[in-house]
Amino acid sequence: MNKAPLLIEMDQIKEEESHKVSGIRPSKFSIVSRLSVQDLQSAWFYVQETWKSGMSQAALNIPFVLALGANSGVSAAMGLTTAFIAAFVNGFFSGSNHSIYMPSWTITGWNYVLTQQYGIQILPLATLVSGLMIYLISLFKWHHLSDYIPQYVIEGFYLGSGFLFLILYSDYIFGITDNHTNVGQKLYSNLIEMYISYYERGDLYNVLYTVLIFMFLQFGYKFHRPFPWVLLTTSFGLLIGNLYPTEKCLRYVYGNTRLQFNLIQINELDLGFESIFEIIQICIPIAICVTIQNLLCARGAQSLTEVKCDYDQETFCVSFANVISGLVGGIPCCASSRMYTLNIRLRDINKWSSIINACSIFIFYGIASQFFMNIPLYVIAGQILLVVYQFPPWNYLIKLYQTKRRLTLFKCILISWICYNYGAMYSTIIGCLHSLFLFAQKMSGAASEIIVNTDHDARRSSYIEKEQHFDDDLPKVDGSYTLYRFSGSINYININNHIIQIKQLAFTDYIIFSFRYVSVFDEQAIDKLAIMIENLMKSQHEIYLTGLHKTMIEEMEYNSFFKEFFVLCHDKVKTLGQ
Repeated sequence: MNKAPLLIEMDQIKEEESHKVSGIRPSKFSIVSRLSVQDLQSAWFYVQETWKSGMSQAALNIPFVLALGANSGVSAAMGLTTAFIAAFVNGFFSGSNHSIYMPSWTITGWNYVLTQQYGIQILPLATLVSGLMIYLISLFKWHHLSDYIPQYVIEGFYLGSGFLFLILYSDYIFGITDNHTNVGQKLYSNLIEMYISYYERGDLYNVLYTVLIFMFLQFGYKFHRPFPWVLLTTSFGLLIGNLYPTEKCLRYVYGNTRLQFNLIQINELDLGFESIFEIIQICIPIAICVTIQNLLCARGAQSLTEVKCDYDQETFCVSFANVISGLVGGIPCCASSRMYTLNIRLRDINKWSSIINACSIFIFYGIASQFFMNIPLYVIAGQILLVVYQFPPWNYLIKLYQTKRRLTLFKCILISWICYNYGAMYSTIIGCLHSLFLFAQKMSGAASEIIVNTDHDARRSSYIEKEQHFDDDLPKVDGSYTLYRFSGSINYININNHIIQIKQLAFTDYIIFSFRYVSVFDEQAIDKLAIMIENLMKSQHEIYLTGLHKTMIEEMEYNSFFKEFFVLCHDKVKTLGQ
């Protein structure tokens, strides 16, 4: 067994140290050093370590990939094309750990609208435009908003997605294809009616075989996780499907589908200015949704592996993947699931596993598609049940229950309910707005310290109960004064509470505002602070400012009152502590 090179996902210094330890020196393979390939030995090591995970992931993803292509109003083959390109680009450029790229399931509605209105030729162009828009999003660093999404929102997204996948692919369990051969049509008014129809028309033996496949995978996964049990069931499906052909197979659902590439044909599109404008309008929400879904999956992978994601690199990766996908006739793509890890925890392994995933798609549904399309639906359904079972964050939910964080658990379940009923993006946006509201409530607290001196014998007011400590450059004043010491940030959220506290101060001859412990303030807070100080001066208060440094003064001078305050009233108001 070859010795593993010590060079996983660290900075350049650690990578160089690992080269010294393993004795591997840079060579002609350094051009692909992002994959940690330095020579044939290290390349062969990564292939050996990743073929099981990559091929298993390809087998698990194919049902979703085919369905997403068909549900977008184009062919299932375009879903395969997108999955191949996306997985290959993800392997080279991803900034995440264990997030797998394939067609995005959150935007199939917009895809379908575009294809129905302008034809299937428009979708590759929309994919290309969306990729460029995602790149613009990365330039403005909007993707870093994902840093502020709470964990319960992300895990609620995964929980709701798991139930959504279970409903969408439950027809396979009964050996029928209602959800996949009737795109754009609503066949049932509710779930009860749908399952009654499945029971009456379905094959109960198919249900039994599906459950047996799922139990075999689940118990095998528990018994010996590193073994590729998924590939074993796929091989079983290949054998049975080709020796004993049945109509209840992938070929019956999607026909003779195989991987194919068709370069974008822009000159064949006859679009006027209004049509182009409408397409761009639709591409904007597509780009936003793809970015959000991609970052949610990256955050999910980060929580799974406890390896921090490079969001800048990840957003560039999804942008580049969509541009390439559009050029070769694909549809919008992004990270859509957590990798079937097989105990793999390292980012370099993840990159190679994604590339093996792409190569497996090429082999399974490019070269040997005539055989793989014969896999029975009960094998596919059993594998889908495994994905659905592993998709939700059960450990996270159990931990919330055990630690009695019932409110957070309720929020997570509520987010999943919204995701299932109204869509992943609505659930994410609602969850983020709620968390933002709670954050704003906490930030609205006015952190301050108030010291009142009425008789030249400094004493604290009831606002604080600590020992007296003056570390401000206080002016020499003759009379009573109040020192109001701001602490932390002064922002548009908490400035109103600061103003309320200042209005409640007892009357003194002088009011001294200390900014010594202020870390940052924004423009809106400065404007409101200026109005307050101006009103205090009109009510015969003498105002002093202390603890201001040069940068603060320059920022405050953008307000006209403070500009006059510092320039024209310099003799009257002393600014100290610069």
